Amino acid sequence: MPKQRSKIIKDLIMNKINVLQAMQSLDFMLEDINDTEIKDWVNNEINGYKKDDKIPEYRKVSTMLVGDIQVGYAIYKNVNIPFIDKEAFEFFSKADINDPLSTIMKLAEAETESSEHSLCLDANTVLVNKYQQTNGSVIRARRELSIYSYNTILSTIKDKILNIFKVLEENYGNLDELYIDFSDDDKKAKVIEKIETIVYNDNSVNIGDNSEIKNSTVGDNNGC
Repeated sequence: MPKQRSKIIKDLIMNKINVLQAMQSLDFMLEDINDTEIKDWVNNEINGYKKDDKIPEYRKVSTMLVGDIQVGYAIYKNVNIPFIDKEAFEFFSKADINDPLSTIMKLAEAETESSEHSLCLDANTVLVNKYQQTNGSVIRARRELSIYSYNTILSTIKDKILNIFKVLEENYGNLDELYIDFSDDDKKAKVIEKIETIVYNDNSVNIGDNSEIKNSTVGDNNGC
């Protein structure tokens, strides 16, 4: 281990830099690493994941589907919506968070300022009505996120960056110059393996594999 720890590690631990700044610094450090998977991960975290991208498990959050149900002339507001089968329930009880880090940070701050400490995502009422099991029709639906979902995501990303910094520092010394010489192929291969373990150690599983609802547009937009 180096005699003096890298300033960027200390700054991240002490919250003198935010997670986005740390990820941008990591992006700069890994400029010459020539590993597509790691670079894609860094880029996706900074800029957000596209609809067809595989979302890391730590960006999948628990949700509860609630909405307004019309039965005849009566409207029942903010009720839990039951489903016809377990697969539909599991799909609607999870949400993929595709947002870029800048948005994650803002939503995490909003969570701490909210009296209920949670946010929600709109749900496609057409799809909800196809799988819901009530005596009426769902006229509005939303998925309420579990408490502090965005803060948990942000904390997980921060931990991953910090652990990657530690690996880089252990193998290449002080990181204050934000430059790493990856010319030693054997060392680089070992470092890449360690970084990939840090990034992809969640064994992600997509809910709704081989099902119709897997490719739906539920929850594409934030809002309550």
